[in-house]
Amino acid sequence: MIIQSVTAKSLIRTSSQSPAQVHFNPYQGCYHDCRYCDGKSERYYMHYDFTKRVIVKINAPELLERYLKKKGFFPYNRESTSTMIDYVPSMKNGECLNLPPKFLISMFGNICDVYQPAESKFQITRKLLNVAYDYGFPIRLLTKSKLVLRDIDLLKDIQKDSFARVAFTITLADEKTQKIFEPHASSTLERLEALRILRKEGISAGVYITPVIPFIGDSEENLHRIFQGAKEADAEFIITGGLTLRPGRNKKEFFETLKNYNPSIHSQFKKLYGNNHRGGQPDPKVAKEYDLIDIIKTGYLLSKEYGITFYEPRYIPQGQKWKNLQISTALARIAFLKERIMHEQEGIGEIRKAAAYIERMHDNLEQMNENDLHNLPFNHQIFEIIKEIITSNSCKYLESRNEWSNLIYN
Repeated sequence: MIIQSVTAKSLIRTSSQSPAQVHFNPYQGCYHDCRYCDGKSERYYMHYDFTKRVIVKINAPELLERYLKKKGFFPYNRESTSTMIDYVPSMKNGECLNLPPKFLISMFGNICDVYQPAESKFQITRKLLNVAYDYGFPIRLLTKSKLVLRDIDLLKDIQKDSFARVAFTITLADEKTQKIFEPHASSTLERLEALRILRKEGISAGVYITPVIPFIGDSEENLHRIFQGAKEADAEFIITGGLTLRPGRNKKEFFETLKNYNPSIHSQFKKLYGNNHRGGQPDPKVAKEYDLIDIIKTGYLLSKEYGITFYEPRYIPQGQKWKNLQISTALARIAFLKERIMHEQEGIGEIRKAAAYIERMHDNLEQMNENDLHNLPFNHQIFEIIKEIITSNSCKYLESRNEWSNLIYN
C-alpha cells in the first residue's frame, strides 16, 4: 500500500437536500479493496489505483476547525478557547450567545473508509472527532473496521455532550466468502463484536447490509444470520440495499473476482447487469426472470420479524427547526412505505416534494397560523398530515405501522 500525504484546499461538503448536516472524508482511496465497491467507478474521479494508493488529507482537522470558526462556533469543551469566553466562564454554556444552529457532521466512508489501516498511523479521524467534541458537534460514522473501538473514549464524550452514532456495513455472514469480496476489512464477527461493545457503552449504532449481492448475499441463510447477529449485538437499526455495478472498472473488477469465486453464476451476473445502466442498476426484467427477491421489502419484513428499526432514526441537531425536520422526515418515511413496501404510486411524487420543501424552509411551521399553512404549495392530504403532527405530535399513518416512535432519535 502506498500512502501519500497531501495538504487539502477544502474538506467540507454541504448537503443541498438538508441544512442539518455536512459530510466529508479525510481519505481518498481505500485499502479495504471491497470487490463490489462503487467507489471504483469512474463517476467519482478517483485515482485508478485507489485500492493500493491512499491519499491522506493531513490538514483535515485544521480545515474542519476553520469551517466551524467561520460559522461562528467556538471550542467550549477546551480549557482555552482563545476568545473572550475564557475570561467569562459563565458564557461557555452558550445561553447568552447568539450561536447559529448546529448540524450533524457525517464522517461517512461510503467509498473510502475513515478507519482503514492508514488511520492507525495518521489518526486523522481521531483528530477530527476531537475537533467535533471541542466544538460540541454531533457526529455520525460508517465503517467496516473494528479500529473504531480505539476511539470509544471520544465517542462516549461526544455522546454525553451531543450525539454520536456508528454504522457498520456488514454484507456476508460466511467469513470465507466475506474475505473474498472484502479482503482487507475487519471480519463480520469483529464488526458485530464492535457493534455490541459500542451499544453496551450507550452509543447509537446499527447495520447497513449494503450491498446485498445477488445469488450470494441474498440467500435466506445469509440474511437471517446477519439479522440475528445484529439483534444479539443490540443494533438500533438495520438497512438493506442492492448491488450496483456501473459500466467500467467497478463492473470489470467485480466480474473478475466472480470468475474465481464461482464461475457457474458469472453468466447470470452478465445477464443481470447486461443492460449497462449508467447508475449500475440490474435489469428488472432479468431480475424477475431469476425470481430475485425485492431486497428492500425483504429487509423491511425481516426487521419486523427481528424487532429492529428498518431505517436510521434521525438525530436533529441543537438549534435546527425541530418540528420542520420532524415533519419532513415523517413525509419521507410515508413516501418510502407507500412506494417500496405497499407498492403504491399515486401521490408519491407530491409527498417527496413536500418533504424536500419543508426540509429547506426558513419559516418555522410550528409558528405559522392555519391560513399561512394553507398557502403552502401542498395538497389537502399533505396539509392534514402536517396539521396532525403539529397539533398532536403524532401521525396515524406511521403509528398504525409502528413507525412513528422510532422516527426521530431521542
